[in-house]
Amino acid sequence: PKGWEQSAFDDSGWATKVASRGSLGKSPWGIPNYTSQRQQDGPGKADPFDPKNISSAPGFVVEHVYTVPKDKQGSWVSLTADPAGRFYASDQGGKGLFRITVGKDGKGRVEDVKVNHPVKAGRISGAQGLLWAFDALWFHRSGDHLFRLTDTDGDHQLDKAESIPSERGGGEHGNHGLILTEDGKGIYMDGGNHANLAPVGSSAVQTWQEDLLLPRMWDANGHARGRLAPGGWVTRLNPKTLKQHLVSIGYRNQYDITLNRDGEMFTYDADMEWDMGSPWYRPTRINHVVSGSDYGWRSGSGKWPSYYEDSLPPVLDIGPGSPTGVVSGVGAKFPAKYRKAVYALDWTYGTIHAIHLTPEGASYTGEREDFVFGTPLPVTDAAIGKDGMLYFLVGGRGANSAMFRVRYVGDEPTGRDRVVDAPDVVKARKLRRKLERFHGKQNKDAVEEAWPHLASKDRFIRNAARVAIESQPVGQWAEKAALDPDPQTRITAIVALARMGNERHRAAAVGQLLELDPAKLSEGQFLGLLRAYALCFIRLGASTDIERKQVIARLDPHLPHQSADVNTELIRVLTYLRAPSVAGKTMKLIASRGKPELPDWAELASRNARYGGSVIKMLNNPPPIRELNWAFMLRNLKSGWTLDQRRDYFAFLNTVARTSGGNSFPGFMTNIREEALANCSDAERSALADITGEDFNPVPDFAINPPKGPGKEWTLDAALRAARGKPNFEEGRSLYFAIGCGACHRLSGLGGAIGPDLTSIPYKFDERYLVEAIVDPSKDISDQYGSSVVTLKNGATETGLVIEEGDKIKLYPPDAKAEPTIIARKDIKSIAQSPVSQMPPGLLNVLNQEEVRDLVAYLMSGGNPKDRRYRR
Repeated sequence: PKGWEQSAFDDSGWATKVASRGSLGKSPWGIPNYTSQRQQDGPGKADPFDPKNISSAPGFVVEHVYTVPKDKQGSWVSLTADPAGRFYASDQGGKGLFRITVGKDGKGRVEDVKVNHPVKAGRISGAQGLLWAFDALWFHRSGDHLFRLTDTDGDHQLDKAESIPSERGGGEHGNHGLILTEDGKGIYMDGGNHANLAPVGSSAVQTWQEDLLLPRMWDANGHARGRLAPGGWVTRLNPKTLKQHLVSIGYRNQYDITLNRDGEMFTYDADMEWDMGSPWYRPTRINHVVSGSDYGWRSGSGKWPSYYEDSLPPVLDIGPGSPTGVVSGVGAKFPAKYRKAVYALDWTYGTIHAIHLTPEGASYTGEREDFVFGTPLPVTDAAIGKDGMLYFLVGGRGANSAMFRVRYVGDEPTGRDRVVDAPDVVKARKLRRKLERFHGKQNKDAVEEAWPHLASKDRFIRNAARVAIESQPVGQWAEKAALDPDPQTRITAIVALARMGNERHRAAAVGQLLELDPAKLSEGQFLGLLRAYALCFIRLGASTDIERKQVIARLDPHLPHQSADVNTELIRVLTYLRAPSVAGKTMKLIASRGKPELPDWAELASRNARYGGSVIKMLNNPPPIRELNWAFMLRNLKSGWTLDQRRDYFAFLNTVARTSGGNSFPGFMTNIREEALANCSDAERSALADITGEDFNPVPDFAINPPKGPGKEWTLDAALRAARGKPNFEEGRSLYFAIGCGACHRLSGLGGAIGPDLTSIPYKFDERYLVEAIVDPSKDISDQYGSSVVTLKNGATETGLVIEEGDKIKLYPPDAKAEPTIIARKDIKSIAQSPVSQMPPGLLNVLNQEEVRDLVAYLMSGGNPKDRRYRR
C-alpha cells in the first residue's frame, strides 16, 4: 500500500533518539551516541565532570580523579590495575597507553607508556582489553592482535611489545576483554561477533552451525550480513604455550568479562537496537559464561530463543543500552552485598548497574540496581583498585574523557565476611563443574557419569552433561540415545545425536522422537522435543515423505497450545513440514490476539524520563511481537492457504507496518511482505492486488537478447572473480531470461513460478552461496523445490518438481517448457527426494566474463535497478 516503506513512522526509529539531550551519532559499540547539552553549551557553562552531577547508591560517593586532555591523551576506553596499585588506561584511537598513579589526595598523575607497535609505525594504542598478569601487560587491540608488553631492562617501564598468535579483531565488535582465570594459571579472552576466532588447540563447544530450520532474513540495513556462528566468543589462553581453548560462544558483542566471588564468569552482552519491535530482538543481558555454552546469537533474524535445548537462558535481561565494562566487586571495601555484586557498565544510559546475584541450582538469578548514573556519563571500563575503591572511566569515540572512583562512606561493615551458600546450590555447582571436566576431552568414564544428568531439571547441569556426551565418540552412545525410556533423557540425547551424528542416524532419531507423546510432556520437554525434531532435519538431512507425514500427524493436533512458546515452535516445525493446516490454525491464533504485549524491557520507561522519554514514545505503539513472529514464519509457506487466509495475512502485515520499531523494522516488514508475496500463486497475487497494492504482471516488457559469449566452463572461484566490477542492470536482466532462469524463477515480479522466487536473495544469501548454487545446483537442494522421484502403485516412476494440490499433485519435469503431469494422490506409492537438482548445471557456461558479472549483480540486487551495485 501507499506509504508502506515509510511504515507510518515519525522517524527512522526510537533508537536514534535514545539520549535526546543532545546530538546523536553511533558509539564505538554500535549504539546511539550523544553529546550532552552541557558539552554543547561550551566551556564555562557547566563542568561535565563535576561529581555533584553524578548520582550513586546510598552510602557511596563519586570522586573525580583525572580529566583526560583529549588533544594529547585521547578518549579512554580500557582500564586495568597492576600489583603496585597503579592503573593502565588506553585511548580508543591512536593517542597511546597511559599509566596512572593515584595519590593520597585522590588525584591521578599520568605517565605516557612509550611502547611502539611491533609492526606498525607509532605507539601502541587502541586497546579494548587490558590485563596485568605474569609480569606483563596484556593488550587486546581493537582491529588487531593480542600483544604482551614487558619491561626488558628492569627500570619499571614497559618498553617491548610482542604479538601473540591470534586473529585480527573486527574493530568495535572485535577483540575485547582480558581477565585472569580463577586458578591464576591462564587468561580468559573475549571477542565480539566480528572478531574472527583464532585457531584453538581445544574446544569445550563441540560443534556450531547456524541451526535455523527456516530461512534467515539478514538485517534490512545490512548490519552483520554474512557473519556466521560462533559469533562472540570466550577463550582461555595458556600464557606458556600461547594456545587457546574455546570456552563459550553465541554472543553479539560482549565487551568485557569478570569472575564473581565463586570464580564463575559473567558478561554483559549487547542488544541490536535496530531489531527493536521484531520478534528476534534480544535486550542487553547478563550471561553466565559456562563451559560449552552457546548463547545463540545468529545474525539477522536467526537469533535463538533462550529456551532452545542446545542453548542457555540469561541470568538477567536488562533492556536497551550499550554494554561496555564489567567488573566484580571482589576486593572492594564495600558492604558484603556490594562485594558480591557484579558491576555492568552501560554507555548509552550513563549507568553502572550493580547486579546482585543469587545462586540458583548450578547458575544464578540476578537483580539490577542503578549503582552510579549521570547525564552524560558515557562509562567505558572499570577496575577495583588496591585501595578497595571502584575506579571507572568515561569517554569513547572521541568524547571528553575522565577517571572517577566510587568510595563507600556509609556505616555498614566493609571487612571480609564468610558467605555460605545453601547445600543444594553448592552440590549443583560442584556437579556442573565435575561434568565440565569432560568437555572437549575423550574419557572412558564420561558417558556413564554424564548420562543420568541428561534428565536434570537444572538446564545448566543438563547442558554440561550433553556437552560431555558430545565430546565422546558417537559410536559409544548413539544406540543408547535412541533407546532411553526417560522422555527428557531421550530428548537431550537426540539433540546431542543430531548435533554430532550424520544422516545414517536420522531415521532412528526421528523414530524415537515419534514415540514420545507430546500430551504427556511438560512445557519445557515439549519445547525440547520440537527443537530435537528441528535439529534432526537441519543436521541429519531433510525428512522423507513418510517421516513428514508421521511428524505432522504427531504434532498437528497440539496446535494451538496453551503455551505461546510451544505454539511458536509448533508453527516453525509444521511450516517446515508444510503441514496442510498450519496456515489456517496460525491465522486463527493471530486473529484472536488481544492487546499487544509490551516487551520485557517496558519497565525501563520509568527511568527513561531523564533521557527525554524516547522509549515511552515507542511503547505507545508497539507491534504484536509474538504474532508477528508467527507471520514471519508463515512467509515461507507456499501451499495450504485459502484466499481469505491470504487476505487476512497481508491485512495483518499492513497493520503491523504502522507500528513502531528500531531502525531496521520498516525494512524487515517490507522484506517479509515481499517474501510472502513470492510464495503466492499468480492467481492469488492478482486477487490480492487491492490489499497488497501490487501491480502484478510477470511477463517481461523489454527486449531479451541472447548471450554474446564466448563462453567457458566456469568454476566457482573463476565466476566469483568475474563478478567484480560495475555491472549493467539492463544486460543482467536480459541474461536472466535469455539463459532460462526466468522460465522457472520469478525475480522482482517477473518470470515463472515453478521454482523458488529469487527476489529475496539479498535478504538471505551472500554472493558466494549464490554463485555456487548456479555452478553446482545439486550441492544443496531445498526439499520444497528439489526434484522428487514419484513411484506409482503400478510400478512406474516419474521425476520432477512436485507441487501439492490437495488430493493430487502437479509434477513439473526438468524441461521448464514442458507441461506438468497431474497425478492423483491415490495412485502414488511413495515420493522420495532426488539427489539431482531440477536446475540444470552449466547455465553460466554460455556467458563471457562481463555477462557473468551482470547476471550475478542482477540476482544479488533482487532485480532492483537502484541497488548500490549500480551506483558504485
